[in-house]
Amino acid sequence: MKKLFKLSLFSLAVLATTAVNAQDYDHDYNNNHRDHYTKKSQKSSMFSKKDFGLILGLNAFDKAYDMPELQQWQSRYVALQWRKNHKLITGNQVDVALGTGLEVAWNNYMMKYDEQYYEDGPISDFELVETDLQKSKLVVNNLNLPVMLQFGFKESNFHFGVGVYGGMKINSYQKFQEYDGAKYKEKGDYNLRKFNYGLMAEAGKGDFRLFAKYDMLPIFNDNNPINANTFTVGIRF
Repeated sequence: MKKLFKLSLFSLAVLATTAVNAQDYDHDYNNNHRDHYTKKSQKSSMFSKKDFGLILGLNAFDKAYDMPELQQWQSRYVALQWRKNHKLITGNQVDVALGTGLEVAWNNYMMKYDEQYYEDGPISDFELVETDLQKSKLVVNNLNLPVMLQFGFKESNFHFGVGVYGGMKINSYQKFQEYDGAKYKEKGDYNLRKFNYGLMAEAGKGDFRLFAKYDMLPIFNDNNPINANTFTVGIRF
C-alpha cells in the first residue's frame, strides 16, 4: 500500500512538472511570436530625429540693378545647419517629415575687378580703388530659420524637400588682398538689408543632396541705387 501511495505521488509530481513546462513553453512561444510580429510590423523612417549638415555653394545675382560683376567660382556660400525632423508619415514606400532648425551662413561676393563698396548716408554704391587688388569681396553673415517639408522614397533611397526660411544679418565686412600679400578688412553696415526671407529646396540620395535657395528680397535696402537678389546653388553633406 505504501509503495502504491509513493508511486501515485511520484506520478502526480511528474504530471505537474510536465504541465508547468508546457505552460512555460506556450508562454515563451507566444511572447516570441508576438515580438517577432511587432518588429516585423514596425516601420522605420528615412529621416533621423536630428540632422546636421554642411552646405557649400556658389552665390549669384538675380534681378541685378547696376551691381558689380562677380568672380562666380569664388563667390561662395558656406553654412552650418542644424535640423530637427518631425515625422509626419512613415509608410511602406514613402516617408514624410517636417524639418525645422537653425542655420548660420556666410555669403561671399567676390568682385571681378578692383572695386569696393562704400556708404554715402542712406545709400551704398561701389567704386574702383587706386591699388591693384588680388582679391576684393563683401562678406555677409546671416542667421536663418529654415522650415522644410521632406519626402523620402525607400526603394530608391531618394528624397527631396521644399521649404522657406527667414533670416537676419549678423554682421558684414569687406576683405581686401593686395598682390604683395597685404590683407586688410573693413567692417560696415553698407545699408544691407537686416531681414530677409526666401525659398529653398534640396534633393539627393543618402547624405548627399543638391541644394538651392533664393532670397525674395534684394540684399540692399529699398531705393538703393544698386541692388540684387541672391540665388545660391550647392551641395549639402
